[in-house]
Amino acid sequence: MSDMMMLEVREARGPFGRFCKVLFWVFQGVTMLLMLGTCAFITPFLSAEDPEVVMGAGMLGAIATASLWVIWPLGSLMLGLLALFSRGRKRLIPAPLAMRRAGSVPDTTWGPR
Repeated sequence: MSDMMMLEVREARGPFGRFCKVLFWVFQGVTMLLMLGTCAFITPFLSAEDPEVVMGAGMLGAIATASLWVIWPLGSLMLGLLALFSRGRKRLIPAPLAMRRAGSVPDTTWGPR
């Protein structure tokens, strides 16, 4: 059977890989909500009568936003790499007979044709 077609498939993630992927997406959602929450929390204080309250709210908003702009990319990078490296392994499996029709699966045979 020198005409054997092989498919490249990826195994399912293990428990650690699933945990890393879920943690990555939860981190993205929480960070986005914190960013929007900071804006929503600070906005009423920016229209206060007292200039010290306005300045304090502006400083708090700037510090919180700057902190989140540092934490978000660094956390995304670390958790994204964990999620990437915890994927399942690649495997080569024989293609089912139904998929071996001409043109349905890219030719993966080696050697001269």
